[in-house]
Amino acid sequence: MRRPLWRALAVLLVLVALSGGGGWWRVSRYLDTPRGGVATTTLIVPSGATLRPILDELGERGVLDRPRWLYWYARVSEATEVRAGEYELAASETPRQLLAKLREGRLKMESFTVPEGLDRWQIRALLVEQRWVTAARFDELCDDPAFLAAHQIPGPSCDGYLFPETYTFARGVAPEKLFAAMFAAFDQAYRAATREVTAPLQLDRRQFTTLASIVEKETGAAEERPRIACVFYNRLTAKTRWRLDTDPTVIYAAKLLDPSFDGNLTRAHLRQLDSPYNTYRVLGLPPGPIASAGAAAFAAVARPAACADFFFVSMNNGRHAFCPTLECHNREVQRWQVNYFQRPTP
Repeated sequence: MRRPLWRALAVLLVLVALSGGGGWWRVSRYLDTPRGGVATTTLIVPSGATLRPILDELGERGVLDRPRWLYWYARVSEATEVRAGEYELAASETPRQLLAKLREGRLKMESFTVPEGLDRWQIRALLVEQRWVTAARFDELCDDPAFLAAHQIPGPSCDGYLFPETYTFARGVAPEKLFAAMFAAFDQAYRAATREVTAPLQLDRRQFTTLASIVEKETGAAEERPRIACVFYNRLTAKTRWRLDTDPTVIYAAKLLDPSFDGNLTRAHLRQLDSPYNTYRVLGLPPGPIASAGAAAFAAVARPAACADFFFVSMNNGRHAFCPTLECHNREVQRWQVNYFQRPTP
């Protein structure tokens, strides 16, 4: 009992002395009265920082009055500890609230969104641009087998498992936590999609995610996802095995060699690029996902449409023409990829 009483008396004596007299009511009023105004500042507190220069900085930025008063209050109250990180502090907050934020580590929260269909390089660029992670650290974690295994990610890299979603974190969060949250969202979406499966082929987690990523990249109109999934299942389960012949996998193969590849495929890429991701040369699914698929693509792979189609071709409006035979497909290619571009411009 004696120590808290002594501390309270010390607080009173120090602050009354600083205030030049006027009693405890003036001290209490100071602690619980904001400076006022619209001033707001973002303050980065580095590891090992001490309280006094932080409070002086807040005074200079117009967020806090009499920083020396608050410092001595914190000191005699044994509340001088501050936690590293990025804070958003405002003149509308009282000195007591500002001190509590710094001591408890109530950091500034911000969000980022990973859209559907991005590959690892695009997600890396997004996170680097928004200052969540460095490119080097992203690649280290993305390609770390032990880190992936610890989160039950079947690999071969993080690609395809950084689930498209909006995430909210405090600034300064460890990159490992960013990855863990995206992996957890992937796991939740995968489990939800695979509770009910009507697909004609049993796929493990990596195969399922790989096919979902291809469906995601091939889809323009959302309602076509189940039918596009049906086409690929028909190719995978045909008595005479078919190649998937899908451009996005070849683009991915080219980006593995050169991440700056612009996606402009040529016939040479399709015929000559020696990669297990080149589905114009190899049978079956590639070794892993080529992008992050969303929940709708997962659902399409779990429950594809019933169809007899083996082909689809773009109609240049985000939609596709589907065909069960090569003859039909050739007609649609002539119509949409040859004649369409030979029409006179209106």
